[in-house]
Amino acid sequence: MAKRRRKNKKSVLFSIIVVILLIVGYSCGDEGGIDTNPYSASDAYVHFIDVGQGSSTLIQIGDKGVLIDAGEKEYGDYVVEYINSCGIKKLEYVVASHPHSDHIGGITDVIEEYRIGEFIMPELTEINIPTTKVYERMINALLEKDVEVTAAEVGDSFIMEGFTMKILGPYEQTEDLNDMSVICKVTVNGVDFMILGDAEKGELSSVFGNVNASYGSDIIAMGHHGSSTSIHKGFLNAVDADVAVISCGKDNSYGHPHKEALQYIKNNGMTLYRTDYDGDVVFRCAGGEYERVDY
Repeated sequence: MAKRRRKNKKSVLFSIIVVILLIVGYSCGDEGGIDTNPYSASDAYVHFIDVGQGSSTLIQIGDKGVLIDAGEKEYGDYVVEYINSCGIKKLEYVVASHPHSDHIGGITDVIEEYRIGEFIMPELTEINIPTTKVYERMINALLEKDVEVTAAEVGDSFIMEGFTMKILGPYEQTEDLNDMSVICKVTVNGVDFMILGDAEKGELSSVFGNVNASYGSDIIAMGHHGSSTSIHKGFLNAVDADVAVISCGKDNSYGHPHKEALQYIKNNGMTLYRTDYDGDVVFRCAGGEYERVDY
């Protein structure tokens, strides 16, 4: 059973606030085995799912999972099918990194489909609460399913066997929803992943300047689909990852990933995987080591 290291005292209050705000206006990595589901309970995998110009990350440990984002609305069914194909029965944690449609659009389908132990999202205030239909749809689904909602708080850790997720950001409130992204360091069977959401230089600077944490990671999911606005060299140098993953859509209108991100990765000798070129990118993690697996 998943356990929290530290109880977030804001959880109940945050759920109440969400209700009030709403009222007032508001596939899987088959590496060659012969079994239908080749993953044993001791195996752990991290899947960067190809959801076009969006983001979705699935952590799989046996028949339990953790999901961070689910792409645009049109990818909701695909993400659900992907999770099902992995034999996952319950999502212990679901993280909505920030309320932009390319990250939370498909998450309503996930809420409606699965038992969710805890739903984690940034704490929003009157300066940044969105009034979009996609956000309203997500909140309605959470209320209808009576899912426990927890505000991401710097320093909180979420734990289950073989898995730890520590919250590093957002550190402060801002009107820029990209810089309200939940930044988390995820450790899976001893392998460290830094996942940035759409955090840009502003948030990375505030976190790096104020949060006392261990940043070092093996693999980093680059911020904001490889945007130049997410290249904070001090933060990235502290992460010192060997592998970079960029989630982006082929020939997207934003020009992601930008040349600045690609140059940083090249200059630092990092191995790069891109969902627009490589499709779903899956890593198997065991004993502090990882390998990319095909399927």
